[in-house]
Amino acid sequence: MKASSRIWAVTMAIALVGITGCAAGSGNTPATPSAGSPRSSAEGSAQAGTSVITIRNFKFEVPTTVKPGSMVTVTNADSAPHTVTAKDNGGFDVAVDPGEAAIFKAPDSPGEYGFVCSFHSRMTGTLTVK
Repeated sequence: MKASSRIWAVTMAIALVGITGCAAGSGNTPATPSAGSPRSSAEGSAQAGTSVITIRNFKFEVPTTVKPGSMVTVTNADSAPHTVTAKDNGGFDVAVDPGEAAIFKAPDSPGEYGFVCSFHSRMTGTLTVK
C-alpha cells in the first residue's frame, strides 16, 4: 500500500471513529490533547483535526492559517519519524511515526508560532493562528 493511501486510510479511520462515537450517543466525550501535552498521539483519539500539516520529503506542508484552539492533524508521508515541536511559546510537541498521524491543539492566542522537527533541525515551519 502506498504511503498516501495509508495516510488517507488512517485519516478516514479517525474520522469514522469520531462519527461512530457521536452516533452511539454514549454521552462520553473523548479526551482531547491540550496544547501543552507532550508527544500527543492520534492513537486513541476520536477527534480528527480540522487543519492538516503534512510531512513529505522532509518538509512541512502547512495550512495558510488555523483558527485559535482548533485541532491540527499532522500526517507523516515520510519513511522516518518526525516531530512538530514549538520553538518558543506555542506549547505544542507531537511525534509522528512514518505513515501515521497525530493531533494537537493549536494555541488559543493569534500569532505566528515557529516549529521544528526535533529529529531533523533543518525542518522548520510556521503555524499562523488567526
